[in-house]
Amino acid sequence: MSSFPLRKFSTAGGPNDLLAAQIHNRRANDRAIIENPLDKRLSTDIAAYFTDDELEQDVQNFAELYLPHVEFAKVLRAARVAKDIRLYEEVARSPDPHMGEDLPVILTPQEKRFLKRERDVVFSERGMRKVIITVSLAALLQGFVQSSFNGASFYSEEWGLTEDSTWKLGGTNAAAWFAAALVGCPLSLPINYYYGRRGGLIVASVFLFTSSVAAIFAESWTALLCIRIINGLGMGVKAVSTPILASETAVGFWRGSAILAWQLWVAFGIMLGFAFNLLFTTAATDRITLGLIQGAPLVPALALFFMAVFVCPESPRYHLQKGPNYSPEKAYMILRQLRNTELQALRDMYAVYKSIEQESMGAMTADSRAHLNPGFWWTIRDFLLAFRQLFQQRRLYNALISAATVNVAQQLSGVNVFAFYSTELVRDVGDSSASAAHMDSHIKPMAYSLGFGAINFLFCLPAVRSIDTLGRRRWLLMTLPFMAIFMLGAALSYNIQDTSNRTGIVALFLYLFAVAYSPGLGPIPFTLASESFPLSHREAGTAWPISINLFFAGLLSMLYPAIRDDENGLGDGGSLGLFAGLNVLAFILVFFLVEETKSRSLEDLDLVFAVSKRRFMSFQVQEYLPWFVCRYILNRDEPPPELYHDYIWGPWKREAGLVTDVAVAAIDPLARSWV
Repeated sequence: MSSFPLRKFSTAGGPNDLLAAQIHNRRANDRAIIENPLDKRLSTDIAAYFTDDELEQDVQNFAELYLPHVEFAKVLRAARVAKDIRLYEEVARSPDPHMGEDLPVILTPQEKRFLKRERDVVFSERGMRKVIITVSLAALLQGFVQSSFNGASFYSEEWGLTEDSTWKLGGTNAAAWFAAALVGCPLSLPINYYYGRRGGLIVASVFLFTSSVAAIFAESWTALLCIRIINGLGMGVKAVSTPILASETAVGFWRGSAILAWQLWVAFGIMLGFAFNLLFTTAATDRITLGLIQGAPLVPALALFFMAVFVCPESPRYHLQKGPNYSPEKAYMILRQLRNTELQALRDMYAVYKSIEQESMGAMTADSRAHLNPGFWWTIRDFLLAFRQLFQQRRLYNALISAATVNVAQQLSGVNVFAFYSTELVRDVGDSSASAAHMDSHIKPMAYSLGFGAINFLFCLPAVRSIDTLGRRRWLLMTLPFMAIFMLGAALSYNIQDTSNRTGIVALFLYLFAVAYSPGLGPIPFTLASESFPLSHREAGTAWPISINLFFAGLLSMLYPAIRDDENGLGDGGSLGLFAGLNVLAFILVFFLVEETKSRSLEDLDLVFAVSKRRFMSFQVQEYLPWFVCRYILNRDEPPPELYHDYIWGPWKREAGLVTDVAVAAIDPLARSWV
């Protein structure tokens, strides 16, 4: 065990002292303890937790106050499963049908099957399919928007720009991203507060539908600039609301795969958008082609609107958040839709409630007036306070550092150079002389862009499931070095004199870069942003790193034409070389600053991020790095060091989806007596 001291609290004073001890651990978890809020702990220097009698009394109070229409015995049964989750996991997996018959809860065959499936099968919950389809549509729309920006840049002369209008082109493309970062993301807070995550998607789809229709008829760059600002508002609201919806509805173990649907279908939307851009080049005039490219996003925007209004369920955690729509009963009814059994829904309801009760940020309160609307100006005050607290409390600013690091790294990697300017980039690599056929000069760059989108989509697929088994941090550390190498290869390829070969070689390295990017730095920034913050600060916390991401996307979109300028800038080769170096910097930052969040519930992450960054960095340098050298360079078979002391699942590993290390006896007295 760690030598770091733990502040002791007496439990003799009752529940208030116990709650104070739990809240302290969530503020400053110096011993890196991951604990079940319902567990009874064995160590003498750590506060004891619920006895069975205490649990029954607490469940009775909870059921009477929040779920009066649900039978008490069912709630107590689910709470006991939540308290001894690993024990009942082992019972569910046992081939012996009589195992666990002496436990307080006897699982039915159906409950055993679904308890196993929720950890072994991605998206095994029936209700999650509607959420995943909605998230995928929102992401598809994002990809279409990016492709439309890219394709429209190729026809900039149709909106009044000449070849020397570099800054106007960059500014017009950047307007949407700046509007999303500076206004759209913060705007998601009041929208989510009053109308929920679904409400955020509905508002965003209206903004994007309206701006796409207006863009069809835009004839000047100033008109398009204004339209892009409206477009950006929708993108910002959607970029915050969508990952939060996915993270709050998914089972904790597969949360990463649920949020990954965002990046997967953004990539598919980019690919499909490029395919339509290529198809639209066959239109009779460039003006018609531009109108079709600009208006293409209106179709997925309309589909998202109807999906969010009529099909997708709201997040259950939204109804556990203090505000005008606070309703534990609604939260439970949504969980019944999302989970396969009543036991799972009640288990999650009670476990989430207890965890939120212990949040150091006060996300939930027993105050009977918590559901009342405190008033508009009081709400704005709460939003500003939430933003300020992100920089004041360790648990919050640790999460902000991790999420912001990865989101900045995504933009500094250079991926959006190709996403925004691939048509220009590929056209300029080869023969751009006047003798080149007009149609070829359009089709060839768009065909390369289509290939980039296809690779981005296909190589995001390996991250499904593995983002939750291999982990977010490991994917990043595995792929960032290759991203740097491939980007450097693309930069050096600009020195090839033969223009007929240069285009293909540059495109090859950029495609390889996309292969490395897609399962790692592609999906993980939005995943970390949406899952890292407690419910009380989730919208504010998610909005910050995503705002940073979109702001840097805007900077890149505006500045890259000037950076790549051959006369006054670095040129194409020099600019890509710069991004190669930034990928190396990103690798270093991820290694020292980004925690692993896989396999944890949203509420358990309070304890992960409450460990100080200094302690985390010290562990990486003094323990993990020496182990890595011994294991993979000196080929010594040594067990990896563990920073966290897991009192929920213990030291365990997963092979083929099964828990193989049965160590429950060291965790709970009930488990010890049973084993």
